[in-house]
Amino acid sequence: MSDAQTRVLVVGGTGPTGVPIVNGLLALGRRVSIFHTGAHPATFDGPVEVLLGDPRDEADATAVLSGREFDVAVCTSGRLRVLARLLAGRTGRLVGVTGQPVYAGTMRPTPNGEVPLPVREDAPRQYDAGGYTGRVAAGEDQLFEQHAEGDFEAVIVRYPGIYGPRAPLAHEWAVVRRVLDGRTFMLMPHDGATYFQRGFCDNVARLVVLAATVPDAAGRAFNAGDEAVLSARHVARVIIEELEAEMDLIGVPAQWCRGVYPLAEKSSLVLDLGAARHVLGYTDVVGTEEATRRTARWLAEHGGEDISPAFGGSFDYPAEEAALGAWRVAEAHMSSSLEGAAR
Repeated sequence: MSDAQTRVLVVGGTGPTGVPIVNGLLALGRRVSIFHTGAHPATFDGPVEVLLGDPRDEADATAVLSGREFDVAVCTSGRLRVLARLLAGRTGRLVGVTGQPVYAGTMRPTPNGEVPLPVREDAPRQYDAGGYTGRVAAGEDQLFEQHAEGDFEAVIVRYPGIYGPRAPLAHEWAVVRRVLDGRTFMLMPHDGATYFQRGFCDNVARLVVLAATVPDAAGRAFNAGDEAVLSARHVARVIIEELEAEMDLIGVPAQWCRGVYPLAEKSSLVLDLGAARHVLGYTDVVGTEEATRRTARWLAEHGGEDISPAFGGSFDYPAEEAALGAWRVAEAHMSSSLEGAAR
């Protein structure tokens, strides 16, 4: 079958990674259909068939996909287990996108992290968490069971924290907005020492395209993310430099400045990308520092009204100034006590 005859379904396709996934497949000559709600319109580098409906609604998904067959299906959105059942025997390969919260212990805040790093794909996964994170491992297991039964070739891609243009969960906004607001300092929980795995949208999209097209990917799970992981302080420094600003980054215990910079409150998490490099041939499309600079410029130009405070942070500046004052008093008391003990 020629590339032009290869039919690919992308469920989603209009989000921060969806658009570059579709464009990457188009660049390979694939015939692409996207299935989404239409809530987020997007433009692509070539013709794309649009299937409108709600991928999260089983009845809607059944109606939209009825009678259709694909060579590859990439599920970046929707209810993965439902979509996998609907596409059984109707796609040659199904790439299911999950995320790093599937790994047990990765959701603890700093300094309570106890996960050995880097995290490999065979690390323990969690089944007992509520909500989304409690269902991810079960969904992955279903895909691999269907793979073993011959329903399709299953491939899992586990997303990190996605950043870049149009990414709604932007930790970088905590820094960008302070620059725009002319702040002269920013509190750094735990001195910004956390190293948390992020993935620039174009980089992660490249990895998904490889997962969809490389034959040896069948039956495997792959971590996704940038090849380099920057500390939360390093991320802030790059953003401040790119936006040509000056801002003091002041390390403070996290319990005194909760919500100021959520990226620095996470436990360190680095995903092992060895499988992606060696099996898929993955390398970053954009280096991590340059990707952070591009993200800073985009956020500065477009704003962050839709960004959740759980990711972008809170901006109670009087409270931050009060916390800094209290921290300075504590520092002075500590210095005095140590000097007295040394005499």
